[in-house]
Amino acid sequence: MIESGMSKSPAAYRINHDGLILDIALIETDQLLIHEEIIPFRLNKLKASIERDGVQSAPILVDRNTHVVLDGMHRTAIMKELGCRFTCVCLLDYFDPSISVQRWCRLIPAPFNEKNAETLLAELDLKLEPYELVESLEDDDSLLLLFKDTVYRIITDGDDLVEKIKKSYNLERRLHEWGYQVQHCTESEAKEHLTSGSFEATMYLPRVGKKNVLDVAQENRVFAPKATRHRLPARPVAVNVPLSMLRDKESTVEEANRKLANKLKRMTLKRYDPGTKWMGRTYDEVLYVFSES
Repeated sequence: MIESGMSKSPAAYRINHDGLILDIALIETDQLLIHEEIIPFRLNKLKASIERDGVQSAPILVDRNTHVVLDGMHRTAIMKELGCRFTCVCLLDYFDPSISVQRWCRLIPAPFNEKNAETLLAELDLKLEPYELVESLEDDDSLLLLFKDTVYRIITDGDDLVEKIKKSYNLERRLHEWGYQVQHCTESEAKEHLTSGSFEATMYLPRVGKKNVLDVAQENRVFAPKATRHRLPARPVAVNVPLSMLRDKESTVEEANRKLANKLKRMTLKRYDPGTKWMGRTYDEVLYVFSES
Protein backbone atom coordinates (compact mmCIF):
# COMPACT_ATOMS: atom_id res chain seq x y z
CA MET A 1 0.00 0.00 0.00
CA ILE A 2 1.35 3.41 -0.98
CA GLU A 3 0.20 6.63 0.64
CA SER A 4 1.46 10.04 -0.44
CA GLY A 5 1.17 13.15 1.70
CA MET A 6 2.23 14.31 5.11
CA SER A 7 2.58 12.13 8.19
CA LYS A 8 2.90 13.14 11.81
CA SER A 9 6.76 13.19 11.72
CA PRO A 10 6.62 15.41 9.44
CA ALA A 11 7.21 13.29 6.34
CA ALA A 12 6.77 13.99 2.67
CA TYR A 13 5.63 10.56 1.52
CA ARG A 14 4.46 7.40 3.28
CA ILE A 15 4.70 3.84 2.03
CA ASN A 16 2.92 1.10 3.96
CA HIS A 17 4.79 -2.09 3.12
CA ASP A 18 2.76 -4.96 4.60
CA GLY A 19 2.42 -3.06 7.88
CA LEU A 20 5.95 -1.64 7.98
CA ILE A 21 5.68 2.14 7.60
CA LEU A 22 8.38 3.76 5.46
CA ASP A 23 8.24 7.55 5.81
CA ILE A 24 10.32 9.51 3.31
CA ALA A 25 11.31 12.82 4.88
CA LEU A 26 13.84 15.60 5.04
CA ILE A 27 15.44 15.99 8.45
CA GLU A 28 18.33 18.18 9.56
CA THR A 29 21.61 16.46 8.76
CA ASP A 30 23.09 17.32 12.17
CA GLN A 31 20.43 15.14 13.83
CA LEU A 32 21.73 11.95 12.18
CA LEU A 33 23.86 9.57 14.27
CA ILE A 34 26.07 6.95 12.63
CA HIS A 35 27.04 3.65 14.25
CA GLU A 36 29.87 2.50 11.93
CA GLU A 37 33.19 4.03 10.96
CA ILE A 38 33.61 5.66 7.55
CA ILE A 39 36.09 4.23 4.98
CA PRO A 40 37.77 7.27 3.34
CA PHE A 41 38.34 5.84 -0.16
CA ARG A 42 34.69 4.79 -0.41
CA LEU A 43 33.62 8.22 0.79
CA ASN A 44 35.56 10.10 -1.90
CA LYS A 45 34.27 7.97 -4.77
CA LEU A 46 30.64 8.26 -3.70
CA LYS A 47 30.97 11.99 -2.99
CA ALA A 48 32.24 12.60 -6.53
CA SER A 49 29.26 10.69 -7.93
CA ILE A 50 26.70 12.67 -5.89
CA GLU A 51 28.32 15.99 -6.80
CA ARG A 52 28.29 15.04 -10.49
CA ASP A 53 24.62 13.97 -10.44
CA GLY A 54 23.54 16.92 -8.28
CA VAL A 55 20.99 14.80 -6.38
CA GLN A 56 20.62 12.43 -3.46
CA SER A 57 19.13 9.43 -5.23
CA ALA A 58 18.28 7.05 -2.37
CA PRO A 59 16.99 7.93 1.12
CA ILE A 60 19.20 6.99 4.04
CA LEU A 61 17.56 4.36 6.28
CA VAL A 62 17.08 5.78 9.78
CA ASP A 63 15.47 4.67 13.04
CA ARG A 64 12.40 6.84 13.55
CA ASN A 65 12.82 7.39 17.30
CA THR A 66 16.57 8.04 17.64
CA HIS A 67 17.66 9.15 14.14
CA VAL A 68 20.39 6.51 14.21
CA VAL A 69 21.49 5.65 10.67
CA LEU A 70 21.01 1.96 9.87
CA ASP A 71 22.19 2.01 6.26
CA GLY A 72 23.99 4.98 4.66
CA MET A 73 26.95 5.97 6.89
CA HIS A 74 28.99 7.27 3.96
CA ARG A 75 26.11 9.20 2.40
CA THR A 76 25.44 10.81 5.78
CA ALA A 77 29.05 12.01 5.98
CA ILE A 78 28.86 13.25 2.38
CA MET A 79 25.73 15.29 3.04
CA LYS A 80 27.62 17.07 5.82
CA GLU A 81 30.68 17.65 3.62
CA LEU A 82 28.51 19.03 0.81
CA GLY A 83 26.93 21.58 3.16
CA CYS A 84 23.48 20.00 3.08
CA ARG A 85 21.33 21.31 5.91
CA PHE A 86 18.79 18.57 5.17
CA THR A 87 19.18 14.90 4.28
CA CYS A 88 16.51 12.73 2.69
CA VAL A 89 15.82 9.74 4.92
CA CYS A 90 13.47 6.80 5.18
CA LEU A 91 12.17 6.72 8.75
CA LEU A 92 11.17 3.32 10.10
CA ASP A 93 10.59 1.43 13.33
CA TYR A 94 13.90 -0.35 13.93
CA PHE A 95 12.36 -2.84 16.36
CA ASP A 96 9.79 -4.05 13.85
CA PRO A 97 10.32 -7.85 13.67
CA SER A 98 10.61 -7.71 9.89
CA ILE A 99 13.95 -5.87 10.27
CA SER A 100 16.99 -7.86 11.37
CA VAL A 101 20.63 -7.03 12.04
CA GLN A 102 23.11 -9.64 10.89
CA ARG A 103 26.88 -9.71 10.72
CA TRP A 104 29.35 -9.73 7.90
CA CYS A 105 31.92 -12.52 7.95
CA ARG A 106 35.45 -12.44 6.56
CA LEU A 107 36.73 -15.10 4.15
CA ILE A 108 40.47 -15.80 4.23
CA PRO A 109 41.99 -17.56 1.19
CA ALA A 110 44.78 -20.15 1.05
CA PRO A 111 47.52 -20.53 2.06
CA PHE A 112 46.42 -19.88 5.63
CA ASN A 113 46.54 -22.23 8.63
CA GLU A 114 46.59 -22.28 12.43
CA LYS A 115 50.33 -21.49 12.55
CA ASN A 116 49.85 -18.44 10.30
CA ALA A 117 46.98 -17.33 12.51
CA GLU A 118 49.00 -17.63 15.73
CA THR A 119 51.90 -15.63 14.25
CA LEU A 120 49.59 -12.94 12.95
CA LEU A 121 47.65 -12.65 16.18
CA ALA A 122 50.86 -12.45 18.22
CA GLU A 123 51.79 -9.31 16.26
CA LEU A 124 48.54 -7.77 17.55
CA ASP A 125 48.94 -9.10 21.13
CA LEU A 126 46.06 -11.53 20.62
CA LYS A 127 45.83 -15.27 21.19
CA LEU A 128 43.84 -18.22 19.88
CA GLU A 129 42.25 -20.92 21.97
CA PRO A 130 40.37 -24.03 20.81
CA TYR A 131 36.67 -23.44 21.20
CA GLU A 132 33.59 -25.62 21.35
CA LEU A 133 30.34 -24.03 20.27
CA VAL A 134 27.70 -24.42 22.94
CA GLU A 135 24.98 -23.14 20.64
CA SER A 136 24.83 -22.37 16.94
CA LEU A 137 27.14 -19.87 15.28
CA GLU A 138 24.18 -17.53 14.84
CA ASP A 139 23.80 -17.22 18.61
CA ASP A 140 27.48 -16.97 19.59
CA ASP A 141 28.83 -13.54 20.50
CA SER A 142 32.54 -14.48 20.49
CA LEU A 143 35.14 -13.40 17.93
CA LEU A 144 35.75 -16.69 16.14
CA LEU A 145 38.19 -18.06 13.58
CA LEU A 146 36.89 -21.16 11.79
CA PHE A 147 38.82 -23.64 9.73
CA LYS A 148 37.03 -26.51 8.02
CA ASP A 149 37.29 -28.90 10.98
CA THR A 150 38.32 -26.64 13.86
CA VAL A 151 36.89 -23.64 15.67
CA TYR A 152 39.04 -21.14 17.61
CA ARG A 153 38.12 -18.21 19.78
CA ILE A 154 40.23 -15.06 19.53
CA ILE A 155 40.71 -14.05 23.14
CA THR A 156 39.41 -10.53 23.81
CA ASP A 157 38.65 -10.82 27.53
CA GLY A 158 37.77 -7.54 29.19
CA ASP A 159 36.95 -5.71 25.95
CA ASP A 160 33.52 -4.33 25.27
CA LEU A 161 31.76 -5.00 21.97
CA VAL A 162 33.16 -1.93 20.21
CA GLU A 163 36.73 -2.89 21.14
CA LYS A 164 36.25 -6.54 20.13
CA ILE A 165 35.10 -5.51 16.68
CA LYS A 166 37.89 -2.95 16.40
CA LYS A 167 40.40 -5.75 17.04
CA SER A 168 38.80 -7.87 14.34
CA TYR A 169 39.16 -4.94 11.93
CA ASN A 170 42.85 -4.53 12.87
CA LEU A 171 43.30 -8.23 12.19
CA GLU A 172 41.62 -7.87 8.82
CA ARG A 173 43.91 -4.97 7.88
CA ARG A 174 46.96 -6.98 8.95
CA LEU A 175 45.83 -9.86 6.74
CA HIS A 176 45.69 -7.44 3.81
CA GLU A 177 49.21 -6.29 4.62
CA TRP A 178 50.33 -9.92 4.54
CA GLY A 179 48.88 -10.19 1.03
CA TYR A 180 45.61 -11.99 1.78
CA GLN A 181 42.64 -10.78 -0.26
CA VAL A 182 40.05 -10.94 2.53
CA GLN A 183 36.45 -10.89 1.30
CA HIS A 184 33.26 -9.89 3.13
CA CYS A 185 30.29 -12.23 2.98
CA THR A 186 27.05 -13.16 4.74
CA GLU A 187 26.88 -15.87 7.39
CA SER A 188 25.22 -18.32 5.01
CA GLU A 189 27.86 -17.64 2.33
CA ALA A 190 30.62 -18.17 4.90
CA LYS A 191 29.30 -21.64 5.72
CA GLU A 192 29.07 -22.58 2.06
CA HIS A 193 32.61 -21.44 1.24
CA LEU A 194 34.13 -23.11 4.28
CA THR A 195 32.35 -26.39 3.58
CA SER A 196 33.33 -26.38 -0.09
CA GLY A 197 36.96 -25.54 0.69
CA SER A 198 37.00 -22.52 -1.62
CA PHE A 199 38.43 -20.47 1.27
CA GLU A 200 40.80 -21.61 3.99
CA ALA A 201 39.22 -19.91 7.00
CA THR A 202 36.36 -17.66 8.07
CA MET A 203 36.31 -15.00 10.76
CA TYR A 204 32.99 -14.49 12.53
CA LEU A 205 32.62 -11.13 14.28
CA PRO A 206 30.75 -10.88 17.59
CA ARG A 207 27.03 -10.53 17.09
CA VAL A 208 25.68 -6.98 17.36
CA GLY A 209 22.08 -6.50 18.48
CA LYS A 210 19.70 -3.64 17.72
CA LYS A 211 20.10 -2.19 21.20
CA ASN A 212 23.89 -2.28 20.76
CA VAL A 213 23.57 -0.28 17.52
CA LEU A 214 21.40 2.42 19.12
CA ASP A 215 23.44 2.63 22.32
CA VAL A 216 26.79 2.99 20.54
CA ALA A 217 25.51 5.66 18.15
CA GLN A 218 23.89 7.68 20.94
CA GLU A 219 27.16 7.54 22.90
CA ASN A 220 28.86 9.10 19.83
CA ARG A 221 30.95 5.99 19.36
CA VAL A 222 31.24 3.84 16.22
CA PHE A 223 31.86 0.22 15.38
CA ALA A 224 34.59 -0.65 12.89
CA PRO A 225 33.38 -0.86 9.25
CA LYS A 226 31.24 -3.79 8.14
CA ALA A 227 30.25 -4.80 11.67
CA THR A 228 26.52 -4.98 10.91
CA ARG A 229 24.36 -5.97 7.99
CA HIS A 230 20.78 -4.73 8.18
CA ARG A 231 18.12 -6.75 6.41
CA LEU A 232 14.84 -5.01 5.62
CA PRO A 233 11.82 -6.27 3.72
CA ALA A 234 11.69 -3.14 1.52
CA ARG A 235 13.33 0.19 0.74
CA PRO A 236 12.56 3.24 -1.44
CA VAL A 237 15.05 4.45 -4.06
CA ALA A 238 15.40 7.00 -6.87
CA VAL A 239 13.85 9.96 -5.03
CA ASN A 240 16.50 12.17 -6.70
CA VAL A 241 16.29 15.10 -4.29
CA PRO A 242 18.29 18.05 -5.72
CA LEU A 243 21.25 19.21 -3.64
CA SER A 244 19.84 22.73 -3.90
CA MET A 245 16.79 21.58 -1.89
CA LEU A 246 19.03 19.90 0.68
CA ARG A 247 21.17 23.04 1.04
CA ASP A 248 18.18 25.32 1.64
CA LYS A 249 19.01 27.54 4.63
CA GLU A 250 15.72 29.45 4.73
CA SER A 251 12.91 26.87 4.86
CA THR A 252 11.66 25.28 8.05
CA VAL A 253 11.64 21.47 8.26
CA GLU A 254 7.89 21.53 7.60
CA GLU A 255 8.27 23.75 4.54
CA ALA A 256 11.11 21.62 3.19
CA ASN A 257 8.98 18.48 3.52
CA ARG A 258 6.07 20.14 1.75
CA LYS A 259 8.39 20.92 -1.17
CA LEU A 260 9.58 17.32 -1.23
CA ALA A 261 5.98 16.06 -1.01
CA ASN A 262 5.03 18.14 -4.05
CA LYS A 263 8.01 16.76 -5.97
CA LEU A 264 7.28 13.12 -5.11
CA LYS A 265 3.55 13.46 -5.88
CA ARG A 266 4.47 14.31 -9.46
CA MET A 267 6.52 11.12 -9.77
CA THR A 268 5.41 7.55 -10.46
CA LEU A 269 6.14 4.88 -7.87
CA LYS A 270 6.49 1.22 -8.81
CA ARG A 271 7.08 -1.83 -6.65
CA TYR A 272 9.66 -4.42 -7.73
CA ASP A 273 10.17 -7.89 -6.26
CA PRO A 274 13.40 -9.00 -4.53
CA GLY A 275 16.21 -9.72 -6.98
CA THR A 276 15.74 -6.45 -8.86
CA LYS A 277 18.92 -4.75 -10.08
CA TRP A 278 19.16 -0.98 -9.58
CA MET A 279 22.24 1.25 -10.06
CA GLY A 280 24.45 -1.80 -10.57
CA ARG A 281 23.38 -3.58 -7.38
CA THR A 282 20.97 -6.50 -6.97
CA TYR A 283 18.66 -6.09 -3.96
CA ASP A 284 17.34 -8.90 -1.75
CA GLU A 285 14.39 -6.78 -0.64
CA VAL A 286 11.37 -5.24 -2.33
CA LEU A 287 12.25 -1.96 -4.06
CA TYR A 288 9.92 1.01 -4.37
CA VAL A 289 11.33 2.96 -7.31
CA PHE A 290 10.35 6.54 -8.11
CA SER A 291 10.49 7.77 -11.71
CA GLU A 292 9.50 10.95 -13.52
CA SER A 293 5.90 10.76 -14.78
